[in-house]
Amino acid sequence: MAQEISIEAQRFKKVREELGKTQSEFADLLDAGSTTADIERGKKKITGKIVTELLRQFHITRYGYMAIVIINI
Repeated sequence: MAQEISIEAQRFKKVREELGKTQSEFADLLDAGSTTADIERGKKKITGKIVTELLRQFHITRYGYMAIVIINI
């Protein structure tokens, strides 16, 4: 049985793809280890540190990020 991917992980992947980044490049930008593959597969949760870095680098608010997660999936 396939594991259901969380909305947050789906949006995380969509943001990466919209930016034209590989999993490795996005991980480097966010200081998230060597790759974002496990986050995108739902095997690893998105940490507060990663979310904070994502919000800081792309100039959106926490509320804005949550709205994007809810609206765009």
